[in-house]
Parts: sequence; C-alpha cells; structure tokens
Amino acid sequence: MNSVPLSKTIKALLDDLPEGQKITVNWMISNTGGRGIYLVFIWLSLPFVVPVSLPGFSVVVGLVFLCLCWSMLRGDVGRLPRVIGDRPLPLNRESRFYRASMRFLVWLERWIKPRKTEWIHWRLVSTLNTLLLAFLAFLLVCPVPGLIPFTNSLPTYSIIAIAAGMMEEDGVCMSLGYILFLVTCVYFLLIAGSIIALLNRYYEDILFWLQLLI
Repeated sequence: MNSVPLSKTIKALLDDLPEGQKITVNWMISNTGGRGIYLVFIWLSLPFVVPVSLPGFSVVVGLVFLCLCWSMLRGDVGRLPRVIGDRPLPLNRESRFYRASMRFLVWLERWIKPRKTEWIHWRLVSTLNTLLLAFLAFLLVCPVPGLIPFTNSLPTYSIIAIAAGMMEEDGVCMSLGYILFLVTCVYFLLIAGSIIALLNRYYEDILFWLQLLI
C-alpha cells in the first residue's frame, strides 16, 4: 500500500534532484514507482473538465493516453514516446505549473484515501482499468461534432476518477469511475442513435445532394 501521498513523494524527489537533471513525464513515472502515470492521466484531463468540446486537443491527448495504455498492457510501468515523454517540463519550485499542479493534487488527496483496497490489487482489475482508460481515450479521439456538449468532459470525468483511485488505492473513487464510465457509454450511445436516426430521416436528401456534387 502506498502510505505516502504522491504530492509528498514528488516534493521529496524535487528536493533531492541532482543538478542539471531534467524533469520529464517519463522521469516522473519511473521515480514514483509507476504512480506518476496516473497523475499524467489526471493532468492531461483537466482542460476537458468544462463541458466544451476541444476537437483538436482532444485527439492529441487521446492518442497519448492510448500509447500509455498500450505500454501498461504490455507490462511496462508506462512510458510515453521519447518525443513527448522525454520533453522537459516546467516543473520546479517557482513555476506556476508546479504550484497549480501541487495545489490540485493536495486538494485531491484530501478526498481520496486508501479504502476498500483488497480487490483493486487483483491483476484482472488492473487490466480492466487499463482497457477502460483505453476505451475512454478512444472516445476522445472520435470525431464527434463539436457542438454536442459533454463529449470530452464525460470521458475525462471517468478517467480522472479511475486514475485517482488507482493512484491513491481508493476503491470507492474507482467505483465512482466505473459508474461514470457507464454514464459515458449510455450518453455516447444516445448520440450515435440520434445521428443514425437523423441520417435515416434525411437519407434521400443527402444522397440527392451528394449526386449533384459528384
């Protein structure tokens, strides 16, 4: 069990950081025993918390998440490609990025704590969580019309809850992530059904205009 909060682990790492050592996502993942990978999921999900679609950015973040999930399924601690994972972060004691991130992490740790942890250590649960994160990342990549609300925020709510639950070994938070995952799936099914019904309704008109264009 991880008894030391991740925020204190990161602070200790920065305090003992060798001179000239660059802070990267891959460095953070490897030096936090793999827990930092879940912090990456949370950080990159924050821009989507508001119910506004960000099509371009969501595709990039979704692809990054898919790369991480693929590494996790292969049994790796989780690494981003070097072009992204080894890029230096503005993570020092004076940077706004560091202060804002640590404030959020400390706030998160007030509500999340190790509880009901017996089952979350099962290998099946770990694999399931990775597959769920990969599916949610795929939803971020999907070309959903930008005018439809919550198409980015709902998947990231679930991502944050699952990642935070894994990060701090909180079975309750992880269960909340599962509920949000089901809500997200139902919402996207409703969107897909509405789009299919709309296409069927105007199928002949759409076909007519396509023939004119061709």
